[in-house]
Amino acid sequence: MNTLSMMKTKDAGWLCGYTVLALVALLAWSAGSRAEAVPQAEPTSEEALAVAQQRMDSILSDDASTAENQGKDCLPARRIRGVDVLDSRTLVFDLGRDRNYLVRLDRQCFGLRRNTPISYEITGNRLCRLDGIRALQHWGHNRLTPGPRCAIPSFIAISDVERSVVEDRIAADKAAKVAQHKAVKAARKAAKRAAKEAKRNAKNAA
Repeated sequence: MNTLSMMKTKDAGWLCGYTVLALVALLAWSAGSRAEAVPQAEPTSEEALAVAQQRMDSILSDDASTAENQGKDCLPARRIRGVDVLDSRTLVFDLGRDRNYLVRLDRQCFGLRRNTPISYEITGNRLCRLDGIRALQHWGHNRLTPGPRCAIPSFIAISDVERSVVEDRIAADKAAKVAQHKAVKAARKAAKRAAKEAKRNAKNAA
Protein backbone atom coordinates (compact mmCIF):
# COMPACT_ATOMS: atom_id res chain seq x y z
CA MET A 1 0.00 0.00 0.00
CA ASN A 2 2.77 2.35 0.84
CA THR A 3 4.48 1.57 -2.42
CA LEU A 4 1.27 2.09 -4.38
CA SER A 5 0.62 5.26 -2.50
CA MET A 6 4.08 6.56 -3.26
CA MET A 7 3.66 5.73 -6.91
CA LYS A 8 0.34 7.57 -7.03
CA THR A 9 1.90 10.58 -5.31
CA LYS A 10 4.82 10.57 -7.77
CA ASP A 11 2.49 10.31 -10.74
CA ALA A 12 0.43 13.17 -9.38
CA GLY A 13 3.58 15.25 -9.01
CA TRP A 14 4.57 14.63 -12.61
CA LEU A 15 1.05 15.48 -13.77
CA CYS A 16 1.10 18.68 -11.74
CA GLY A 17 4.52 19.58 -13.11
CA TYR A 18 3.41 19.04 -16.69
CA THR A 19 0.32 21.14 -16.07
CA VAL A 20 2.39 24.02 -14.68
CA LEU A 21 4.80 23.87 -17.62
CA ALA A 22 1.90 23.85 -20.06
CA LEU A 23 0.36 26.87 -18.37
CA VAL A 24 3.69 28.73 -18.42
CA ALA A 25 4.15 27.96 -22.11
CA LEU A 26 0.58 29.05 -22.86
CA LEU A 27 1.05 32.33 -20.99
CA ALA A 28 4.35 33.00 -22.76
CA TRP A 29 2.78 32.30 -26.16
CA SER A 30 -0.17 34.55 -25.31
CA ALA A 31 2.13 37.37 -24.21
CA GLY A 32 4.20 37.02 -27.38
CA SER A 33 1.09 37.06 -29.52
CA ARG A 34 -0.10 40.24 -27.81
CA ALA A 35 3.32 41.83 -28.30
CA GLU A 36 3.24 40.99 -32.01
CA ALA A 37 -0.31 42.29 -32.29
CA VAL A 38 0.66 45.69 -30.90
CA PRO A 39 1.31 47.99 -33.89
CA GLN A 40 4.65 49.71 -34.15
CA ALA A 41 4.58 53.32 -33.03
CA GLU A 42 4.42 55.75 -35.90
CA PRO A 43 7.28 58.27 -36.06
CA THR A 44 6.40 61.72 -34.81
CA SER A 45 6.27 64.67 -37.19
CA GLU A 46 9.58 65.90 -35.77
CA GLU A 47 11.23 62.51 -36.38
CA ALA A 48 9.82 62.29 -39.92
CA LEU A 49 11.09 65.80 -40.64
CA ALA A 50 14.57 64.97 -39.31
CA VAL A 51 14.76 61.85 -41.51
CA ALA A 52 13.56 63.84 -44.53
CA GLN A 53 16.13 66.57 -43.92
CA GLN A 54 18.94 64.04 -43.64
CA ARG A 55 17.98 62.34 -46.89
CA MET A 56 17.58 65.62 -48.75
CA ASP A 57 20.97 66.80 -47.48
CA SER A 58 22.50 63.77 -49.18
CA ILE A 59 20.57 64.26 -52.42
CA LEU A 60 21.23 68.00 -52.66
CA SER A 61 24.95 67.60 -51.99
CA ASP A 62 27.38 68.09 -54.84
CA ASP A 63 28.46 64.45 -54.65
CA ALA A 64 26.46 62.96 -57.52
CA SER A 65 27.88 59.49 -56.82
CA THR A 66 26.00 59.07 -53.54
CA ALA A 67 23.63 56.09 -53.38
CA GLU A 68 20.71 58.43 -52.70
CA ASN A 69 21.07 59.86 -56.20
CA GLN A 70 20.50 56.48 -57.82
CA GLY A 71 16.78 56.61 -58.50
CA LYS A 72 14.20 55.32 -60.95
CA ASP A 73 15.31 55.08 -64.58
CA CYS A 74 12.04 55.98 -66.35
CA LEU A 75 8.65 57.57 -65.83
CA PRO A 76 5.54 56.85 -67.95
CA ALA A 77 5.04 60.05 -69.93
CA ARG A 78 1.24 59.78 -69.94
CA ARG A 79 1.17 59.92 -66.12
CA ILE A 80 3.18 63.11 -65.79
CA ARG A 81 0.71 65.73 -64.51
CA GLY A 82 3.18 68.60 -64.28
CA VAL A 83 6.77 69.66 -63.69
CA ASP A 84 7.87 72.22 -61.10
CA VAL A 85 11.21 73.91 -61.79
CA LEU A 86 12.73 74.89 -58.44
CA ASP A 87 16.08 76.24 -59.63
CA SER A 88 18.70 75.72 -62.34
CA ARG A 89 19.47 72.18 -61.15
CA THR A 90 16.31 70.94 -59.47
CA LEU A 91 12.93 69.82 -60.84
CA VAL A 92 10.01 67.84 -59.41
CA PHE A 93 7.82 65.69 -61.65
CA ASP A 94 4.25 65.27 -60.37
CA LEU A 95 2.57 61.98 -61.27
CA GLY A 96 -0.54 62.58 -59.16
CA ARG A 97 -1.74 60.82 -56.00
CA ASP A 98 1.12 62.33 -54.00
CA ARG A 99 3.75 60.67 -56.21
CA ASN A 100 6.68 63.03 -56.64
CA TYR A 101 9.97 62.39 -58.44
CA LEU A 102 12.93 64.68 -57.90
CA VAL A 103 15.44 65.35 -60.67
CA ARG A 104 18.75 66.76 -59.48
CA LEU A 105 20.90 67.70 -62.47
CA ASP A 106 24.65 67.17 -62.32
CA ARG A 107 25.24 70.85 -63.10
CA GLN A 108 23.31 74.06 -63.70
CA CYS A 109 21.19 74.04 -66.84
CA PHE A 110 21.40 77.32 -68.75
CA GLY A 111 18.12 79.21 -68.83
CA LEU A 112 16.48 76.99 -66.22
CA ARG A 113 15.04 78.94 -63.30
CA ARG A 114 12.04 78.98 -60.99
CA ASN A 115 8.76 78.31 -62.87
CA THR A 116 10.50 78.25 -66.26
CA PRO A 117 8.56 76.36 -68.95
CA ILE A 118 10.48 73.34 -70.27
CA SER A 119 10.41 70.76 -73.00
CA TYR A 120 11.66 67.19 -72.64
CA GLU A 121 12.41 64.21 -74.84
CA ILE A 122 10.28 61.08 -74.74
CA THR A 123 11.59 57.63 -75.64
CA GLY A 124 8.87 55.08 -76.41
CA ASN A 125 6.16 56.85 -74.38
CA ARG A 126 8.54 57.12 -71.43
CA LEU A 127 10.77 59.83 -70.06
CA CYS A 128 14.00 58.10 -69.10
CA ARG A 129 17.42 58.59 -67.61
CA LEU A 130 19.78 60.45 -69.95
CA ASP A 131 16.84 61.89 -71.93
CA GLY A 132 17.14 65.62 -72.38
CA ILE A 133 15.25 68.59 -70.98
CA ARG A 134 15.49 72.18 -72.20
CA ALA A 135 14.42 75.48 -70.76
CA LEU A 136 12.08 77.42 -73.03
CA GLN A 137 13.00 81.09 -73.29
CA HIS A 138 10.82 83.89 -74.59
CA TRP A 139 12.13 85.52 -77.76
CA GLY A 140 9.96 88.04 -79.51
CA HIS A 141 6.17 88.02 -79.39
CA ASN A 142 4.86 84.73 -77.91
CA ARG A 143 7.85 82.83 -79.22
CA LEU A 144 9.53 80.16 -77.11
CA THR A 145 13.02 79.05 -78.03
CA PRO A 146 14.56 75.93 -76.44
CA GLY A 147 17.84 76.36 -74.61
CA PRO A 148 20.76 73.92 -74.37
CA ARG A 149 20.02 70.25 -73.75
CA CYS A 150 20.55 68.96 -70.20
CA ALA A 151 20.57 65.22 -69.45
CA ILE A 152 18.40 63.72 -66.72
CA PRO A 153 20.52 61.60 -64.32
CA SER A 154 17.60 59.78 -62.60
CA PHE A 155 14.19 60.18 -60.99
CA ILE A 156 14.24 60.03 -57.19
CA ALA A 157 10.96 59.20 -55.45
CA ILE A 158 10.32 61.66 -52.61
CA SER A 159 7.51 62.10 -50.11
CA ASP A 160 5.45 65.26 -49.65
CA VAL A 161 7.50 66.06 -46.53
CA GLU A 162 10.75 65.68 -48.48
CA ARG A 163 9.39 67.85 -51.28
CA SER A 164 8.63 70.60 -48.75
CA VAL A 165 12.14 70.24 -47.33
CA VAL A 166 13.66 70.64 -50.80
CA GLU A 167 11.53 73.68 -51.60
CA ASP A 168 12.36 75.32 -48.26
CA ARG A 169 16.06 74.55 -48.64
CA ILE A 170 16.25 76.03 -52.13
CA ALA A 171 14.29 79.12 -51.07
CA ALA A 172 16.62 79.58 -48.09
CA ASP A 173 19.71 79.21 -50.28
CA LYS A 174 18.35 81.77 -52.72
CA ALA A 175 17.56 84.21 -49.91
CA ALA A 176 21.08 83.74 -48.53
CA LYS A 177 22.62 84.45 -51.94
CA VAL A 178 20.48 87.58 -52.37
CA ALA A 179 21.46 88.79 -48.90
CA GLN A 180 25.13 88.12 -49.63
CA HIS A 181 24.91 89.99 -52.93
CA LYS A 182 23.29 92.98 -51.22
CA ALA A 183 25.94 92.93 -48.49
CA VAL A 184 28.77 92.90 -51.04
CA LYS A 185 27.11 95.71 -53.00
CA ALA A 186 26.65 97.78 -49.83
CA ALA A 187 30.29 97.18 -48.84
CA ARG A 188 31.50 98.39 -52.24
CA LYS A 189 29.42 101.55 -51.98
CA ALA A 190 30.75 102.18 -48.47
CA ALA A 191 34.33 101.68 -49.68
CA LYS A 192 33.77 104.16 -52.54
CA ARG A 193 32.31 106.73 -50.16
CA ALA A 194 35.24 106.26 -47.78
CA ALA A 195 37.74 106.68 -50.62
CA LYS A 196 36.03 109.87 -51.78
CA GLU A 197 35.94 111.20 -48.23
CA ALA A 198 39.64 110.42 -47.74
CA LYS A 199 40.52 112.12 -51.02
CA ARG A 200 38.49 115.19 -50.09
CA ASN A 201 40.08 115.37 -46.65
CA ALA A 202 43.56 115.05 -48.17
CA LYS A 203 42.79 117.86 -50.62
CA ASN A 204 41.48 120.11 -47.85
CA ALA A 205 44.52 119.40 -45.74
CA ALA A 206 46.81 120.43 -48.59
